[in-house]
Amino acid sequence: MRDVWQSLSVAEWRKVTAAYRATVTFLDSEVGRAVAFLKDRGLYEKTIIVFMSDHGDMQGGHGLVAKGVATPYEEVYNIPLIIRVPGAPAPGEEPACVASTVDIGPTLLDLCGQAPLPAAQGRSLRPVLEGRARAAEWQDAYAEFFGQRFVYTQRIVWHAEWKYVFSPGGVDELYNLAADPHERRNLAADPLHRGTLEEMAARMWRRMET
Repeated sequence: MRDVWQSLSVAEWRKVTAAYRATVTFLDSEVGRAVAFLKDRGLYEKTIIVFMSDHGDMQGGHGLVAKGVATPYEEVYNIPLIIRVPGAPAPGEEPACVASTVDIGPTLLDLCGQAPLPAAQGRSLRPVLEGRARAAEWQDAYAEFFGQRFVYTQRIVWHAEWKYVFSPGGVDELYNLAADPHERRNLAADPLHRGTLEEMAARMWRRMET
């Protein structure tokens, strides 16, 4: 996939970036319209607002554009999540806790005082939103990619600063995101990190079983 984009000129890369940022600006404007509508109708203080995305964009990272196929990088998976709850204090950003999209359903049900989902994979983010979560209990996430016509299947697991990518048809990947946030050094084959690789793989299999 990198070969498709490697011939782009600097001017063409600038167009790609400008188009992406223009789209983000448009979406910001539309969110503003929705918030203005709620305020005009007197509904703003009665509405829980969740702002998120289903995926990010590589934007030139690793020589790639868009979400790609089997691109397990943070540019694609580390998406925005903003939750506003009427009347609740705004604790601000919580960088110490890891959340997942499967947590959104349980969170909304909890905030609305409804019964939890049976056998839900996620859990309510209410403790995080209210600033009473223990960061050590919010260090894990899991994602699946089912490939493109059954090729490039991947499983991804995060724990603390570590990230492991299981690729049955390719090369496994292991990154320390604290030391290598741009995922430039794959440690999966490094004997010094064999123990971490096995631990992360075990976490993945346990998550898949549940």
